[in-house]
Amino acid sequence: MDANFDIRYTDRPITPFGGLTTVKNFYQNSGLKDVLTSLPLPQPGSNRGYDPVDLIEGFLISVILGARRLAHAGLLRHDKVVSEMFGWSKGMASESTFSRFFKKFDVELNDEVFIALNKWWFSKLNVKHHTVDIDSTVITRYGNQDGVEVGYNPRKPGRGSHHPLIAFAAEAKMVIQSWMRTGDSVSSTDIKDFLSVLLKTIEKSTIGLIRADSGFFSETTLKVLEKNQLKYIIAAKMYAGLVQEIFEADEWVSYSNGIDMCSIECRLSGWNRSRRVVVVRKSKVDHPKSGGKSLFPEYDEFSNYIYSAFVTNLDLSDELIWEVYRHRAEAETQIRELKESYGLDGFCCEDFGATEAAFRWVCTAYNLMSLYKIALINTKHSPTLATLKFQCIAIASYLVRHSRKTTLVMSVNDRRRAFFEELFQRIDNITPKSRFLLKKKFLMN
Repeated sequence: MDANFDIRYTDRPITPFGGLTTVKNFYQNSGLKDVLTSLPLPQPGSNRGYDPVDLIEGFLISVILGARRLAHAGLLRHDKVVSEMFGWSKGMASESTFSRFFKKFDVELNDEVFIALNKWWFSKLNVKHHTVDIDSTVITRYGNQDGVEVGYNPRKPGRGSHHPLIAFAAEAKMVIQSWMRTGDSVSSTDIKDFLSVLLKTIEKSTIGLIRADSGFFSETTLKVLEKNQLKYIIAAKMYAGLVQEIFEADEWVSYSNGIDMCSIECRLSGWNRSRRVVVVRKSKVDHPKSGGKSLFPEYDEFSNYIYSAFVTNLDLSDELIWEVYRHRAEAETQIRELKESYGLDGFCCEDFGATEAAFRWVCTAYNLMSLYKIALINTKHSPTLATLKFQCIAIASYLVRHSRKTTLVMSVNDRRRAFFEELFQRIDNITPKSRFLLKKKFLMN
């Protein structure tokens, strides 16, 4: 039987996002708000303008709640509870206000701001060594914005795009540094300058290993890594010289069912020295869906295999080199979550500097929630943003004022109340001097 309800209205400010108070408290207690205040952010042109920190906070919260373009920030403009929660005296800014603000950024200011900001993120982690995964991704665009060019675009061939570059800390699942680039860039474009910025962001001594796919397989990349005495594993492209070396290899060692490995020392064309390359071949019969490249179709002895190769300066066994590299696939997962949950492929502005600023602030929202998870929730099986929103953020709430005191009333049952009480207790124990270990236990069940 259908239920019929009378309709009534209320002026009481109500929000579906009462759990944002955990994010707000963590953001303030961690010291991030103080860091934003210290950054050289563009200032308003008049006394009536928005405080730049309020604008950044509004943008970060919009991204966390699902915004994919500046116009979506309007979904919070009428949420008085969230505005009061964060203390935004002017409320949430409009699309045009955000657009004017980001237009004040250029690539030089972006680097100045985000080197300082990202350096702070990693000062909060009590981690001895990071595994750094460098990757690029294609963001398709549908306009003539600055930097949109036709280049490599596997999903939309011939369509204009941007081709950003991102470095992840694998263990912490955080963005170390990110750059927006024009669509006609290839993976290794600007890699020397990008690595320079990366080394200004985190100490060289904290980088245990750098991993990258075959798009970064170049003498330029290898020389920069070696000059800085960094350890690396990079997937190799099957150039003719390497294919010949693989063909002549005769010291294959069986690793498991249908998988063989060998190491070869080779000096490919354009290399200034010889380097170790670990080659993995897999039987097409035993591993029909495995990735790799088919070589030597004219030779029966070799045609039944698919091949992968990795150049490295690590002194580890072939098996360990392959096992360690395989975890680089987590970078693809992080990029997918950035696009699907944080709108990384949105927020395109007319000016390139503005687009890059929005892109890098999206990565900041991602890092905020990653640090939130490390400090409060988990490290072993990191929940996605969608799970966090369901568990911690999407809580119907309203404000009650009594005796000069404002109280946020959250609609949660007894079991969830215990969860939130513990969460708030953990947040209360955090100070700007707190550092966080990668833990192995969930708070959420």
